[in-house]
Amino acid sequence: MAKKSRTRAARERRQKEQRRNQQRLIIVGIVIVAILAIGLFAVSTQPTEAFIPQDLAEKYDGLQRSSSIEGYPRLGDPDAPVVVEEYSSFSCPGCEGFHATSLSAILDRVRTGQVLFTYIPLQTGSIPNAEGSARAALCAGQQGQFWEMHDMLFDWHTRYGNTAFSQSRFMAGVDGLGMNADSFLSCFNSAPITETLNNAIEEGVGRTPTIAVNGVTLTPEQAGGIPTTPEILRAIDNATPSDWRPSADDVEEPEDAEAEETPEAEAQADETTDADVEATAEPEADEASETDAEESAESDMDENTETDSEEMSESDADVATDSDADEMADSDTEEETTESDAEETTDVEAEETPETDSGD
Repeated sequence: MAKKSRTRAARERRQKEQRRNQQRLIIVGIVIVAILAIGLFAVSTQPTEAFIPQDLAEKYDGLQRSSSIEGYPRLGDPDAPVVVEEYSSFSCPGCEGFHATSLSAILDRVRTGQVLFTYIPLQTGSIPNAEGSARAALCAGQQGQFWEMHDMLFDWHTRYGNTAFSQSRFMAGVDGLGMNADSFLSCFNSAPITETLNNAIEEGVGRTPTIAVNGVTLTPEQAGGIPTTPEILRAIDNATPSDWRPSADDVEEPEDAEAEETPEAEAQADETTDADVEATAEPEADEASETDAEESAESDMDENTETDSEEMSESDADVATDSDADEMADSDTEEETTESDAEETTDVEAEETPETDSGD
């Protein structure tokens, strides 16, 4: 009996120790979970960076926006002769490359009324949450800013990589574009958005980006690549009817009008230039005449001055010569007078001498 009692007591001690160890493990687990929860909460409440490109408003300014019956966003005149469709995904690196290199050239054709551009949202690519990015863009379109969100998502693709399309970043972008956050959240998982995404999948296009011109898929000249900008523009021009002309409000029309007015403008410019030249030449001629007259007058004055000086010099010389001659004549006369007086005196003395001698 005593042995059984000791065995039972030892078993009870082991059980108590196991229960205490379990309690310690539970407490440690609870602490770890609490720390993780606090960390996740801190991370989730931190503001997420959402860079917004600066040229969004200017890039699409003046372009007509609409949606197809499938819900695909479109840019341009719905009656344009050429329809360009881009099957794309914000998570697809090749689609980001197409956006960076070819979209601007296509938008130039959209502005002329030649092209209606359609974006068909797929969910391919390597960046996580491709579906979320497509939903974010379509819901931004519900508030009139699909194309602004479109450009922003492609910027995030390269800027943030695998963390580009988090829900917190979407909301930061919504705030940055000035959209209504509640409307965006209500739209995000709505049936119309889901239907548009399903319509895109049912198109049966599995490779992105894929470009179609008037329903004809373009095959890139480089195997395994994507159509280049020249290839796309060439396909657009080939699909454009020969009798198509830009619409009356085409942005290029003012340039054409300026080109037509150029000959008249050049003629007016030539006339203005000739008039300016003549007007400039007359004052210069007058100034030249006045300058010549002044120089001539100065020359005449100098010559007259020199002539007067010479004449005065000659006159002075003549006067001096005459004066010298007169003085010389006077001197000669005085000398002759002196000599005459001397001779007369001698003669008188000679006559008086004999008389003296006879008296003695």
